[in-house]
Amino acid sequence: MPSLPVSFLVSRFPNPSETFIQAQVEGLIERGASVEIHALAAGDAEVLGALRLKHGDKLKAFYAPIPKGFGARLALAPGALSKPNAMATLNVGEFGDDASSLRLLVAAARWRKEPPERRVWLAHYGRWGRFATALRDLGLIKGRIATVFHGKDMSAYLKKYPNAYSKLLLRGDLFLPISDLWRDKLMSLGAPQARTLIHRMGVDASRFETKPRTLGEGEPVRFIGVGRMVEKKGFDDALRAFASLRREHEFPNATLTLIGDGELRGYLHNFATSLNLGGVVEFTGLLPHAEVARELGQAHVFVLPSKTAASGDMEGIPVALMEAMAQGLPVLATRHSGTPELVEHEVSGLICNEGDWRALSANMKAIATAPERWAAMGQAGASRVRSEFDLKRWNDKLFERLSGLYALDGA
Repeated sequence: MPSLPVSFLVSRFPNPSETFIQAQVEGLIERGASVEIHALAAGDAEVLGALRLKHGDKLKAFYAPIPKGFGARLALAPGALSKPNAMATLNVGEFGDDASSLRLLVAAARWRKEPPERRVWLAHYGRWGRFATALRDLGLIKGRIATVFHGKDMSAYLKKYPNAYSKLLLRGDLFLPISDLWRDKLMSLGAPQARTLIHRMGVDASRFETKPRTLGEGEPVRFIGVGRMVEKKGFDDALRAFASLRREHEFPNATLTLIGDGELRGYLHNFATSLNLGGVVEFTGLLPHAEVARELGQAHVFVLPSKTAASGDMEGIPVALMEAMAQGLPVLATRHSGTPELVEHEVSGLICNEGDWRALSANMKAIATAPERWAAMGQAGASRVRSEFDLKRWNDKLFERLSGLYALDGA
């Protein structure tokens, strides 16, 4: 039986902040697919080399780099206009921003020259699903297109471009939102119910040991958070809440470790200093996955108070929460995006409204003073991840869904 030919369309590969894409790539290869990556920017060359060494000719990667700046794309336009289909890429009425931004022109000029073979396409994020349909309309790719919708593409991007997906929802073949919330939103935009299916970004639960959390005599309660240092992660609220825990709630025997990097790291470090948290809050920066797992293994409570950024940017369902819960950590989270679909209030952790750092601080106090609840909460969270967010189960489902799409056009 020939292998299932799958092509991913992504903005960058491999991308350290999008390890879920790599997990899908490897999962599909393990299930017998032959996978091509088509990316618009190169990622970590060392990781890509390791993947190629591991999977051989079952994994191929192609790049059609698109400069970020419009000026740089404009400079490439004269050469790009000499290529086949060049004028068609500039049809704003047909392709909208992908045409006016010259992204489609540059990508088409740099696309593979071989005649396209029929494959099943998987685009991550709505804008690249739309881009894939444009490439297909231009004859540069061939086959059915599935699109995974995550967070920013369903929030900030739609806030800026409310009609961004109108043609994608007409031309796409399968829509895979990662949460119930996004499925409802897609259907409100016109996505067909039968072809709009929830597809979770899971974690390989078998990689994690579920460890009951206990507190030794006189031991500080160790809170931990993991994620990019950006507004929607809510780490500023975590710092406010932690300062209030020590001050207003008079619970000084606690520490907070924040793992990750990003544009707000310097601000958050200075903010912690202004709150007199020096010595009890640690910023580790980026850590290898094994070291993150070790830090999580030593912590008592996981904190991720996600919130909607000023731009409208929202989470999907944070993978960091899943990994923490898989290891048996009780969690403190917020009613934000799809998080309540993962974290059950008073069962696997405590949830408050997003942006309400006072309520978060009260939850910190409640969980810090009830260590006898930690083991049960941690076990409930681990069970939830294993039953509903296990990566192997979702990769099985992805292979099944993509195989069904490919079969629609016959052998």
